[in-house]
Amino acid sequence: MNVGDKLILNKSNVSKFFSSLREEMRLVAPKRRFAGDVICDVVDSPEEIVWEYGHDIYPPGKRYLFPHYEDMFTYRFGEQVGMEIAADSPKQAIIGIRSCDVTAVRFQERFFTSPIVDPFYAERSRNTVLFSLVCNRPPKKECFCICCDAGPYLESGFDVQLTDLGDRFLYEIGSEKGLEATKNREEYLEPCSDDDIAERKRIELEADSFFQTASYIAKAIIYITGDEVPDEVWEELGSTCFRCAACTNLCPICTCYTVDDVPQGNELFTRCRSWDSCQYAGFTREASGHNPRSTFGSRVKRRFYHKASFQYIMRDGRHGCVGCGRCVSACLTKLDLPSVVKRIRRAMHDYIEPKSKPTAFLQ
Repeated sequence: MNVGDKLILNKSNVSKFFSSLREEMRLVAPKRRFAGDVICDVVDSPEEIVWEYGHDIYPPGKRYLFPHYEDMFTYRFGEQVGMEIAADSPKQAIIGIRSCDVTAVRFQERFFTSPIVDPFYAERSRNTVLFSLVCNRPPKKECFCICCDAGPYLESGFDVQLTDLGDRFLYEIGSEKGLEATKNREEYLEPCSDDDIAERKRIELEADSFFQTASYIAKAIIYITGDEVPDEVWEELGSTCFRCAACTNLCPICTCYTVDDVPQGNELFTRCRSWDSCQYAGFTREASGHNPRSTFGSRVKRRFYHKASFQYIMRDGRHGCVGCGRCVSACLTKLDLPSVVKRIRRAMHDYIEPKSKPTAFLQ
């Protein structure tokens, strides 16, 4: 058995396979919670896994590799200064993670491990195996991963990739971690046939035709990189923003965070890291009180510059969107990437909305 091998996991063996894996690591997978909603969470049994689900609004890769709130270390002031690093992260398998979220995890890995290595993220990454699930149909109408080279299936980046073929999964091993997670469980797997590969190809081609949302990001990359977008466009967009930060919090790629030292009493402090947002005024406010991005428009501009400028593509290896559609679902004023890209393209064709209709482009 080697990296790159394609096998078959019959659905009758799925529970046995992941029960065996659970003896080595905790399992995170889509499960029913909160009045029937499906979210990715730790499962006590593979029987809890929901294989046919829409889209977890809370990106599982970000949640379990870059937690919303984490204690980094504790330290004490006194006659002697002491420090204690937070506990090691457990081994875990994230099962059923969508292709777009796997692509986002690899993006965040580059951010947190190059050129400076974040030890907290790096250890979680080493201890995590990603079992991605190919989307035979778009999980939601807002999905546009095909416009961002992030799905609905992957050529690389996954540890194991599963494709639903009806009564069985095509099981592809994509990395050494995936191979290690597969070892000692060969009894639950079978060789795949040419018919299985052909069926997978048919599903891939068919899936592309079901996507409803499009984002023509290539042109926007050119305009944003060249700083050609009129300031009036950014200010107009900024005027509609509620500053709720739903876009950045739910984005599986965004890495904004802040660090606080929290007093615990008796000269003991905990250094904590939590998610932040570049859409908050305080994110770039300096100690002097000066804020280089004091206007709403400048903060919206910064967000999309980070998403679509060529400088960041060169640094990070790809543009900063995987087409998961969460910003489309969450933003009440349609400051999602497809809508903003459309607005930019219209502006560059010498069309600027009248000031009396600041949100007319959203109609």
